[in-house]
Amino acid sequence: MKKISLLLIILSTIITTPVRADFNDGVVTYLMGDYDKAFTTMQSLAETSDHGFAQYYLGMMYMKGQGVEQDYKLAGKWFRKASEKSIPQAQYKLGNLYYRGKGVPKDYEFAYVWFSVGAEHKHKLSMDAINKAKEKLSEDELKEADKLIAKYAKQYGPKEDIDPNQPIKIDNE
Repeated sequence: MKKISLLLIILSTIITTPVRADFNDGVVTYLMGDYDKAFTTMQSLAETSDHGFAQYYLGMMYMKGQGVEQDYKLAGKWFRKASEKSIPQAQYKLGNLYYRGKGVPKDYEFAYVWFSVGAEHKHKLSMDAINKAKEKLSEDELKEADKLIAKYAKQYGPKEDIDPNQPIKIDNE
């Protein structure tokens, strides 16, 4: 059993190492302004490895028209995927798209939800943006949004590190 566990650890390290190297290469090319190469790298990682930060960078490139034609709808698609991987920067960007109605329908409720989930991560821009969306909501909209925030924060908010010495919390226990 120990040999199988060790083998699985070694295999996962071998498999994920190229992904990390490719992502790092993609970030470097992005920062250097080689957006065509960065886009190719990030697109591959985002689609084949379901890499959350690569999805975030694709959202940024589509939003800014870097290496691709500017497309807010595709930016929203990639920011949503990254948001669902608990990437607070993407949650903020997605909330901003909803707030402005760019690539997604203008929806202050969803803007407030995504800003709030980003704020759960202590993401400063998200924390600063909550009130601007909140003040646009009626009492009923605010109640509905708060229900969704509770659900999304649990799904897409910060994850607690698991302490092997503590019992695992199980819902409905």
